[in-house]
Amino acid sequence: MLSSIKKRWLQAILIGSTDQLSYHQKIRLHTLNGFAVISILFVTLFSIIFCSIGSYTSLQSLPIAGVMLGVLWLNSRHRYELAKGFMTVLLNIIIFGMAILDRRTGTEYVLLASACSAILLFDNLIHIAVSFTLALGSFGGYIWYDTVYPFVPDPTVPYEYMSGVVMLVSACAVAAQLLVYRSLINRYARELQEANSKVIVMNQELKSSYEEQQTLALQLDWIVKQKDNELQSYLDAINVHVYSAVTDNHGAILKVNDPLVSITGYQENELIGKNFSEFIEGRSSELLMRELIDTLSKGKTWRGEVKNRKKDGTFYWIDMVVIPLKNERDVTNYFLTLALPITERKEAEEQKEKIAQMLEDIAFRASHKIRGPIARIQGLTNLMDIGFIQKEELTKVLEYFKESVLEMDVATRELTTFINTHFEDEKLTSPDENANFMYKAL
Repeated sequence: MLSSIKKRWLQAILIGSTDQLSYHQKIRLHTLNGFAVISILFVTLFSIIFCSIGSYTSLQSLPIAGVMLGVLWLNSRHRYELAKGFMTVLLNIIIFGMAILDRRTGTEYVLLASACSAILLFDNLIHIAVSFTLALGSFGGYIWYDTVYPFVPDPTVPYEYMSGVVMLVSACAVAAQLLVYRSLINRYARELQEANSKVIVMNQELKSSYEEQQTLALQLDWIVKQKDNELQSYLDAINVHVYSAVTDNHGAILKVNDPLVSITGYQENELIGKNFSEFIEGRSSELLMRELIDTLSKGKTWRGEVKNRKKDGTFYWIDMVVIPLKNERDVTNYFLTLALPITERKEAEEQKEKIAQMLEDIAFRASHKIRGPIARIQGLTNLMDIGFIQKEELTKVLEYFKESVLEMDVATRELTTFINTHFEDEKLTSPDENANFMYKAL
């Protein structure tokens, strides 16, 4: 029974309550709803009691219940300020009318209770002052009317009870409002205490989280410093051992490092603004640039071996990588060029090709000009061993031997001259080493 009453009571005071209202506004709304419900109950009980003893003048208070029902309806439509104004004006008019019609029954004291209730119902001081002044003005108007116009008692009205009951009802109404206000304050105080406990727990969690974040931040800071040092080491290594340059979309040089300046023989200001293609040497430079541009236009990295020309006209080889540098919109604005020197390797490869060609020439000469006479000598020797050559033919055979030896002598001289000439052109070792190389080749 009590739980059902409590549930109905909570439903009544929560009429029109929304999450958009602040705690302060909710307290005012719940107090007004509680005051309206208590007023309806007191008016109903007051009318029943006095009607039961034969005093039907108490029915004049029923419009108060109607006003309170209107207040609850306006609150349910979220017309909170209109509900307060509606109650203040109509309630004072009705109670003032009841006080004039039933003089000296104590109804006028309800006006004083209404004046006190304004403090609990309104937020704005002006509204409180207006409501308070209206209630006191109505009470003053009643006092003036009761003083000026003679009072004629109604024999059906129990004045000895009515005045005390009305004052008691008024006091109970004010006390009920205070109790409602107090219960609401206690309720919200508990909610605030619970919220505060949650906030304390959250603060502790946040503190722990903050400490973890601080530890993580220190670790990240250390890692970032380590990576910065590593990156700086890489950059230092690049600036010392690797040629690097930055170019725009058209190939114009924007920035170069010291090793590249040193290898080209140009000053830095002579390189800035120049197009990279101007330094590429060889008939294939146009084809190479076309391939490079086609690759970079697709957003890909290009790599190749390039022969460049120095300021003094000599050449150097580099193994070059060109990387597109994109912005946050994935658009390429610049290109980073990194290169390693490979001149010694390329020269060694060229030297190897020349030596291979020279060995082919030596093998050709040895095969055709030396092995021919040797083959003839071997053939004649074999014929002599098997007895195919007669004594009268020995003179002619010796002439063949002599001719073959002379051919071999001429061939070996030419081969020696050929080897020495080519080794001198390639700036190789001494003639003795050349001869050893020749014999090994043979």
